[in-house]
Amino acid sequence: MIKGSLLVLGVLSLWSCETARPKTPPTYGGAVSQGLYEKGGSGVLPFLIQATSQDATYGFTANNPVRVGGGREAGLRNQQRYLNALLGPRGEPLKYEHEGSCCAFKIAEAGIDNEGQLDVYSLTWKGQQQPLKLYLNMYEEGTLAAPAGLTAAR
Repeated sequence: MIKGSLLVLGVLSLWSCETARPKTPPTYGGAVSQGLYEKGGSGVLPFLIQATSQDATYGFTANNPVRVGGGREAGLRNQQRYLNALLGPRGEPLKYEHEGSCCAFKIAEAGIDNEGQLDVYSLTWKGQQQPLKLYLNMYEEGTLAAPAGLTAAR
C-alpha cells in the first residue's frame, strides 16, 4: 500500500512540475537573433509595423537611424521588438546580429554623460548575397516603418 501511494505521489509531482514550466512565447515576424542578443530575441514579441519607408536612407545610414526609443531601460528590448517584426523583401525570415555601436551624439537625458550611440545590426535572409547594415537609435523615439526593400509582419 505504501509503495502504491509513493508511486501515485511521484507521478503527480512529475505531472505538476511539467505543467508548471513556463512556455517560451512565439516570436512573430520570423526574425531570429544571433550572436550577442541570441537569447533575448527568441522571446521578445515584435512591434506592429504597418508601413514601409519611402526614404531610401531610413535605417541604412547613421544620419537617419530607426528611432526605437526606450533609453537605457528598454532600448535593447525595443531594438529586438523592431528587428523581430521585420521580414525580407518577399516575406523571408531574417537573421540579425549586433555588430557594435558607433556614431556618438549628444542627447538631452539618459545615456552616459548625456551621450548616446547608435547600434549597428547586420541583417541576412535566405538568398541574400550581402548582409544589410541597419542603424538603430534607442535614445529617441520616432515613427516606425520597415526600411525600403524590406517588409514587416502585419
